[in-house]
Amino acid sequence: MDSILILFEKRIRDNKSLTPKMIDILKASLELFSCKGYSNTSTKDIAKAANVAEGTIFKHFGSKENLLYATLIPLLKHTLAQEWKDQLALVKQNIEAYPFPIFLREVLEEKTTYAGDNIKVFKILYMEFIYQEDMRKNLMTLIPKDIVKEINEVLDYYKKKKQVVNLPNKELFRFLAGTLMTFVITVELIPATEEEKALEMENMITFLIKGLTPEAIT
Repeated sequence: MDSILILFEKRIRDNKSLTPKMIDILKASLELFSCKGYSNTSTKDIAKAANVAEGTIFKHFGSKENLLYATLIPLLKHTLAQEWKDQLALVKQNIEAYPFPIFLREVLEEKTTYAGDNIKVFKILYMEFIYQEDMRKNLMTLIPKDIVKEINEVLDYYKKKKQVVNLPNKELFRFLAGTLMTFVITVELIPATEEEKALEMENMITFLIKGLTPEAIT
């Protein structure tokens, strides 16, 4: 699958309502947000990178926050939702062939690779999710309600089959998502070889499988 940045380039290039200056602003915004972080990027920085007057940014987008909502959030909402829909549909079609350890391994390997390939983008989300309460509420909209419903159905199935500890689904999801994002970010902060990353990913998956099986907390 194409990276988020490549998808973003395609999307704005095909958007006939965007002027060349607006395209330059959007591209500069996402690049700076990725490199410096959203909070550390000013509209002055964006204007300089896009080679436009700062007033042009406010004319077309109103605020720096609107730029984030015009770039990253709608694109992520679309791409992540489609990824989850495809994967969950495949599992639900033949769920008996996907006992929890296999399901978890496939999901974590795919999502870790996807997040790693888009590390700049996910660093934006990670930092804003932690430090910005308003942004945190908006980022939660990245997970559509129908996807949440399907995830709950899959987790309920595994709990019914006693393949997963009987904890609230929200708690299970926090364990999985929190471990995944921490792994992706720390691998970026503490450089490792590809062999080391592969081994660490395997250890992470083993850790979660053992920690979430019913025997783990009996």
